[in-house]
Amino acid sequence: MRSPKARAARSGAAGTRIALIVGMAALQRVRFHGRGGEGVKQASHIVARALFLSGLNVQDAPLYGAERRGAPVMAFVRFGEQPVRERGYIVDPDVIVICNDSLLHLADAAVLAGLDPGGLVLINSARSADDLRRAHGIAAAVLCRDVSAIALRHLGQHLLSAPMAAFALKASGRVSWGQVARAVEIELAEAGLAPAAIERNLAAARETFDSVGAVGFPAPRAQAAAGPLPVFVLPRLPARAAAPSIAAAATSALRTTEGWRVYRPVIHRQRCTRCFLCFALCPEGAIQLDAEHWPVVDYAHCKGCLVCASECPTGTIESVREDAAAEEVAR
Repeated sequence: MRSPKARAARSGAAGTRIALIVGMAALQRVRFHGRGGEGVKQASHIVARALFLSGLNVQDAPLYGAERRGAPVMAFVRFGEQPVRERGYIVDPDVIVICNDSLLHLADAAVLAGLDPGGLVLINSARSADDLRRAHGIAAAVLCRDVSAIALRHLGQHLLSAPMAAFALKASGRVSWGQVARAVEIELAEAGLAPAAIERNLAAARETFDSVGAVGFPAPRAQAAAGPLPVFVLPRLPARAAAPSIAAAATSALRTTEGWRVYRPVIHRQRCTRCFLCFALCPEGAIQLDAEHWPVVDYAHCKGCLVCASECPTGTIESVREDAAAEEVAR
């Protein structure tokens, strides 16, 4: 068996890694979707690193706007046996990895955009694949695993980078556990994690890897040749229409963020001293005071950052898993 020579280089763009080797296969495209703070970017790094360790060319790059915990983010991985020369957004992915199933309900996130019926969708969800396919009209194959539960059990936090990477890599059928483990160790060490934290991430990744079937990624889709770009003419607009307004009334209340949460804060009044710290420190202004000065959570605009719970001096605010809280409300 031939052993090609490889070289890896980091590009000048932040967060992008390119590895080049000599080979003969088509390019495969994987698009990751998740929420800020869950480890989406790190998951794509681990996937690319493991594929590189298996002898493939890889490229990975994240895409996100203002860094806000809970906001939708994306990352892209391309790999194959030939040099990866394609750049930019992956419009037509062969595989979509969804790290947070709440994004399926968010039209703006467009997590299924460009998906082909012959593609594959990997979803972090406690729901069944058939249920999600019916609910969201997914024509492609779907594979589900409750990676959140695994991460919370091993890490105590909703940090998905290592287990979600293990999910994708096992499903690909292209790498061994040893390559996955080495990729996790390298990437998390470079991110500055302590050895004990890396071991916990390895345990979460191993449980996920062992619990998922190696279904194999679909064959790469043929990409249409790029044609001439259409001419775009910017119309002349009056200043009031062309420029942002600083006089318009606040509109943030119109956009809810309850779908961002994994945990919700629950305030137990019997221990509350009405110190107002939660009210003062909530970064979203989602905790208000009622007529008697008791703190009340506006769950429509609480994104689940849990700053209130961590800062509460009396332990009055409990962190409750969102699905459990929703079931309690339904009863």
